[in-house]
Amino acid sequence: MFVAIERANDAVVAETRALRKRAGVDLRDFERRKSQALLDLTRAGRNLGEGPADAALVEHLRKLRASLDDNMKLLSTHLRAVREISELISRSLIEAESDGTYSRQFGAGQA
Repeated sequence: MFVAIERANDAVVAETRALRKRAGVDLRDFERRKSQALLDLTRAGRNLGEGPADAALVEHLRKLRASLDDNMKLLSTHLRAVREISELISRSLIEAESDGTYSRQFGAGQA
């Protein structure tokens, strides 16, 4: 189980680090690594008993959870930025293609 948790944490931390560098990031590779890590965690979790959790296991899971939270915040920021940029581009394209027929005329009826 510890190996699966460490592998998952490594994938998440690597993606977070790459996103922070703001360099070209191959998100497909990170998606593949995180999907594989989730599969490994799921398989490893089936072998856990019903008894109380080992303190070392809990600590490893806390570390993974902190890494996931950090990653999620950063990905959310990037998604918001992409959404804002796409809205700006969309609005610009609509305005560029419009002939003004249905636009509100500024100055009309104003004294």
